[in-house]
Amino acid sequence: MVSRSLEKMVLIALGLTTVVIIGVPALMYAINTLGNVTDYELAESFAERLHNETELVDLGVTNNTEITVTVPDYVFVVIEGNTLTVTFHKEGVAQTEWSDTYLHPISLETVITPGSRIMTIRLIDGVIEIAFFAAPV
Repeated sequence: MVSRSLEKMVLIALGLTTVVIIGVPALMYAINTLGNVTDYELAESFAERLHNETELVDLGVTNNTEITVTVPDYVFVVIEGNTLTVTFHKEGVAQTEWSDTYLHPISLETVITPGSRIMTIRLIDGVIEIAFFAAPV
């Protein structure tokens, strides 16, 4: 009778060990994947918003836009002449770029850091000026 109880305890221990050895890494991988997807979706949303608002100013629909946005982590904005590129670059995830070329040259007036920011886009003397300021708390 004692040996059957011992057998059951050994089988339970083996089962729990297997769950820990296989299950925990699989769970951690799933959590990491969900985090990467969330970061990517935030970056994509930010890029779309920036390009949409810039296009409105570029086409003359509005001359001045000021909105609150969240600049996500792993996002970089590069401007070369009339081309605005938003890059999502996170280790372990394929780098993605959202790029568009506009009628007017573009100038980035401030350094972009992650967090809640007030984004202003203005057309001044034929140049689209984009700036990001800390949003009030």
